[in-house]
Amino acid sequence: MRWSKTLAVAATLVLSAGCRVDDQEALEALPDFAGTSLEINTDALAQDGAALVAQDLGQVEASLDGQGAAMLEGARLEVKALNDTLRLALVPIADLAKQAANEQPHDVYVYGPQERANATFKLSIHKDPREAQRYEWKLEARPLNSTDDAAYKLIAAGALKRDGEAHRGRGTLAISLDNLKAVAPSHRGRGKLMMSFAHFGQGSKSLAYRLESFTPNRDTHEAVTGSFVGHRLQATGVTRVRVLAPYNLPNTATSEKEWVLSTVRHIPGTGGRADVRAWGGNIPENGYYLGISCWDAQEKELYRVLVDCGGGLGCMDVPGSRVGSSQACPAVELRGDLMPPEGTGNDLTPEPGNPGAPGIVPGDVTAEF
Repeated sequence: MRWSKTLAVAATLVLSAGCRVDDQEALEALPDFAGTSLEINTDALAQDGAALVAQDLGQVEASLDGQGAAMLEGARLEVKALNDTLRLALVPIADLAKQAANEQPHDVYVYGPQERANATFKLSIHKDPREAQRYEWKLEARPLNSTDDAAYKLIAAGALKRDGEAHRGRGTLAISLDNLKAVAPSHRGRGKLMMSFAHFGQGSKSLAYRLESFTPNRDTHEAVTGSFVGHRLQATGVTRVRVLAPYNLPNTATSEKEWVLSTVRHIPGTGGRADVRAWGGNIPENGYYLGISCWDAQEKELYRVLVDCGGGLGCMDVPGSRVGSSQACPAVELRGDLMPPEGTGNDLTPEPGNPGAPGIVPGDVTAEF
């Protein structure tokens, strides 16, 4: 059976009242960008890659010249890489959802196929018979001009158990850039991105991501294997993230990139702070650096220090790294001693102040139906 509907797509999917109820419920159980993207500064979503319109990642990376809050910029680059990859799946999903659905047996709706610039995509949604308000979905693609159904590869998959509002609840999402490369050879990304998310009301969210050999562009961006977490609080707009990123810390000996594990906090209208733990690059083997940076509401850096903790004599300032005073940080909660993240970036434990923990992150990119 086929029927028509109208779908307006912006940052979220907004559905028309003319849809068949079952189909509308299925579409409202799809993830959207606002509910899955990682945010640092809610007043600068385009810089985080959390706005719906994409920026070129290479241009953003080239702009990290150390003149701003470098610890913020380094973390933001990896946040943007993650968000741009989410967009690779969520934009085709939103476009496919504008089409009329083909209803298949066993409560499956299929949208497409639809040709895009690099491949032909189709979307399938399945109502979970075991759990009310839970839907599973998968996005598949095959090479352009192919008519062979066997050529489809799984690009993304996930599930969402609704909790009131459309596109809100608890769910998972996983993306294979390797499979996208297989059907669209011009694509430069590699690896996998898996995540779980939980929403609390329309605006608060808690997110956890696992990255495996992940890069949005293997020519310009080192692959990352690790875990990211983050949350946003609706009432205050306060955000907190923990990410692992390869970039060159200021005041190190050369331009070689270190591995930097960062926790970043931001208070809208006030400013923010990053605490980092770094290794590799110019840092001696078995050594590590710790650092702090804080900035104001315009992201102007007010304080920074980087300390070398690898010499066996305690932690000592890296020459030239101390800028300003911690008392210049714009809020009491942004001042204080070093509070570096622990480990090497594999922990999925939520950051303090989160509204609640999301579920288990998928171990691979697989569909449930």
